[in-house]
Amino acid sequence: MPTSKNPAKDSLRQEQKQQRRDDRETPHDEQLHKALEDTFPASDPVAAQVAVKPGAPKKRQ
Repeated sequence: MPTSKNPAKDSLRQEQKQQRRDDRETPHDEQLHKALEDTFPASDPVAAQVAVKPGAPKKRQ
């Protein structure tokens, strides 16, 4: 990946890439458990987060 002039932007891109890799490698049960912990107290709706690259091309079927 080419390095930009902005180190903050590079750091953000690297962090997002790592989050997407972690999401692919984490079992769905663990993702659900983490979402339940992140939405405590129970009155909050469960919100599982998925890392998405903005403007990514749509997948072909």
